Amino acid sequence: MDMIVGGPGAFIGGVYRIAACLDGEIELVCGAFSSDARQSLEMGAKLGLSADRIYGSY
Repeated sequence: MDMIVGGPGAFIGGVYRIAACLDGEIELVCGAFSSDARQSLEMGAKLGLSADRIYGSY
């Protein structure tokens, strides 16, 4: 799955990620976590995503 928003300081992003992965059928593979490219890259790295799958804009 991909995720748009839910980066640093966004409470609901973590909730969505946990809920989506409960049954083990979904894997987060890419995302744009913030409109700030640096913050998006940091969040994607924290989540273990490949740098080429982390987007700095929506």
